[in-house]
Amino acid sequence: MKRLLLLLSLLCLNAQAMWVTVTQNEVANVYVDSASIVKIGQNKRIWVVYDLKEVDTLGQQSVKSYMEYDCAEFKYKTISATSHANRMGNGPVLKSMPVPEGFKPVSQDAMSRQLFAFACAW
Repeated sequence: MKRLLLLLSLLCLNAQAMWVTVTQNEVANVYVDSASIVKIGQNKRIWVVYDLKEVDTLGQQSVKSYMEYDCAEFKYKTISATSHANRMGNGPVLKSMPVPEGFKPVSQDAMSRQLFAFACAW
């Protein structure tokens, strides 16, 4: 019964997600769930999906991350990250990825800057 309730609640959460394309490159399309952005003081927490254009050698088709951005300090940290067998962070979790502790400066590559700008402008 508990498993059924958990499954139904997860399905409801996914049904309410509003995935917006933020950017793309030769490797992935990147989406943010605009319906789940949370503001914590000057920070924003967002769900991000990196939808790979090709399945990699490990069978991964997407990576789903929960990120926190410090909008005043131009920093970020990854709270959680998992790789999935299906697109858009769906399907079985293939692995939970290690996440470093603490905030790091946002990289200067276009994808990182666009994710930061999207999260902090919301």
